[in-house]
Amino acid sequence: MKKLIKESTLRREIRDALVDHKLHKIKVRFPSADIVVEVADTDFSRAKGLMFREALGEDEGMLFIFPDMSARGFWMKNTLIPLSIAYANEMCEIVNIENMIPHDHRNTMSRGPAKYAIEANSGWFDKNGIRVGDKFEIA
Repeated sequence: MKKLIKESTLRREIRDALVDHKLHKIKVRFPSADIVVEVADTDFSRAKGLMFREALGEDEGMLFIFPDMSARGFWMKNTLIPLSIAYANEMCEIVNIENMIPHDHRNTMSRGPAKYAIEANSGWFDKNGIRVGDKFEIA
């Protein structure tokens, strides 16, 4: 007789596999602050994002890199920590910054076409004086 895997066990194994997937880190430099980010540049890593994370370092985040410029929307499904997101165009110029709450299934949209999105702890951009129109460099 075959042993069946309970659905909850399967979900836990999938969640653990997602959490354990390591991404490379780089530094993003704004005029007023630097942030160390994990790079999400594949469909899988962009879809996973910061789901299931229980904490994020003070000056850490995630940089999402998309292959094209387009309107973007992020939600907080399975995301446990409050985040702020900055959308940026192909010139690395911030087009909008929004705050997002854990487990929110509504899309938080870019206010224009974006090639990049940076997620950080809630309030990080405001705390560091980063505003719409600011530019960043990828170090």
